[in-house]
Amino acid sequence: MSQQAVAIVTGASRGLGQALARALAGKGFRVYGGGRSWSSESPQENFSQLDLDVDDDRSVNEAVGKVLEEEGRVDLLVNNAGVSVAGPVEEVPVMAARRLFETNYFGVTRMVQAVLPAMRRAGRGTIVNIGSAAGRIGIPFQGHYAASKFALEGLSEALRMELLPLGIRVLLIEPGDVRTTIWERRTHFEAKGSPYLPALQRFLKVKEREMGERASPPEEVAAQILRIIASPTGRLRHPVGRGSWLALLGRRLLPDRWFFQVVENNYRIKRSEP
Repeated sequence: MSQQAVAIVTGASRGLGQALARALAGKGFRVYGGGRSWSSESPQENFSQLDLDVDDDRSVNEAVGKVLEEEGRVDLLVNNAGVSVAGPVEEVPVMAARRLFETNYFGVTRMVQAVLPAMRRAGRGTIVNIGSAAGRIGIPFQGHYAASKFALEGLSEALRMELLPLGIRVLLIEPGDVRTTIWERRTHFEAKGSPYLPALQRFLKVKEREMGERASPPEEVAAQILRIIASPTGRLRHPVGRGSWLALLGRRLLPDRWFFQVVENNYRIKRSEP
């Protein structure tokens, strides 16, 4: 049985998940970074690469079973794997929205269910759910993505209260803009002749800037998350990265009418003339 604290990080083949896995390993964790595929040409990592598809029950159970067989424990689960969809709610196929939820919501649920028996037996553990500022702010043309993160907010709230008597901590991380490939790899719906096209194109130009050089580097956000994990905090929600804290403060303090106007102005959403 491992004497080191053992961590599983999903979505660790790139971006924030990779930065988190590297940073945790650098702090002495025995880290298993989960990913759907690993390139043979990838540089040698300081964490173990774990074949893991959070959309698949069998893959999740086999991956967690492998960690428990090798280490005898799971002290930390970081649910980072996620995908994005962009497009008008009217025009994004329901099947695309289902695939999004399969990863962003049900993938988290699968991982939680897989690790909890071992954590309960140990009487300790930490579950970190990587949400988004979009989990409390509906973003135009990312309605399904925001909905999946809103769902994760509700799940995390309930899970925190359920696990509190069992000695297991739940942390919900709410990043702002992080410079990863999730935006580049998004499923994108932009139909020619769509009545939404002018507004969608303005939105995409703003979003490209937000997710580019203006965004926080994943290593910087990973360092913030590590400090939260290492702290004794019992607080559930933790905004991190560029813009998250201020945006969520505005969402909490401003009336809907004023806050929506701020979001509309940011994404160049123009009201129709009466």
